[in-house]
Amino acid sequence: MEARLRIGCLGAARIAPPALVHPARVHGAVQLSAVAARDPARAREFADLHGFAQVRDGYEALVDDPEVDIVYNPLPINLHAEWTIRALDAGKHVLCEKPLAMNAGEVEAMLEAAKRNGRRLIEAFHYRYHPAFETYLAWLGAERIGRLRRIEAHFCAPIDDDDGREIRHLPETGGGAFMDLGCYPLSWTLMSTAEEPVSVDAEAELTPRGVDERLIATLRFADGLEATLEASMAMSETRRMGLRVVGDDGEIRFDNPLAPQLGSTLTIDCGGETESAAINRVSTYFYQLDAVVRALQTGEALPTEGNALLRQQRLLDRIYAAAGLAGLRNNAQ
Repeated sequence: MEARLRIGCLGAARIAPPALVHPARVHGAVQLSAVAARDPARAREFADLHGFAQVRDGYEALVDDPEVDIVYNPLPINLHAEWTIRALDAGKHVLCEKPLAMNAGEVEAMLEAAKRNGRRLIEAFHYRYHPAFETYLAWLGAERIGRLRRIEAHFCAPIDDDDGREIRHLPETGGGAFMDLGCYPLSWTLMSTAEEPVSVDAEAELTPRGVDERLIATLRFADGLEATLEASMAMSETRRMGLRVVGDDGEIRFDNPLAPQLGSTLTIDCGGETESAAINRVSTYFYQLDAVVRALQTGEALPTEGNALLRQQRLLDRIYAAAGLAGLRNNAQ
């Protein structure tokens, strides 16, 4: 019997319960070993509520903890690189929330730390591990809609500034609609094609604090494929997300590729017929955790690690530069 994977959590972030705690409770091969937060009282409350075995006195104590095998990093984006590198240098694997870093230079440093320590660095694009997205990729791989011509992807949801406390509205913490939401349509697109865009155009509408409230990017590829990506966190928005891919011989529509278990449709139209995929209601986060456990046990590569991380971040940087916002990302490369 394999030893259980011992997980340490950096911070008591809102995303941690659905992304880590809930799937860990039903996965027999993991243990919620330790948690640390800036506020020790909050860490203790979080541990008691969610079943972490230990509370560590600060982030450094957690990454150095010999009873932790892998660190989950859901800290604000501007802290991802620092604490991910510290964890890797302490001999821990890292599952880091998206987007991975402020800019490609930070991602390069994170990947170098993983390489020199022989550890795994995985970006938490949980959607990628759900069977519904696997079905979508299988349809593309079988060329059922022919050569790709257009990709349209969007993720829009209202995010209140919360009296100035919402980190997704703050430039210094990596705020912005495309950083928080748009990284998903970008990832869906990059998972759909191995090609790199030859041109990137983008337009942004800014909040009073100077981050993008809405951003639309257009990516053009040498083979004629064009992708339009939209992200908005304006309070006038209704929550919506979707992916439409058009090929020479048909099209695929994927409503809510982010979290299909919460309600989704995936259809393919080709040859005059429409086919719908069955949607598994198990959480994307469970599938992600299971994939991470399996990869650490077997050594198999994951689609959200390695060169894929740098590819994603470099294009994210290009989009912000095209929108005139490169400086917002701490001198993005």
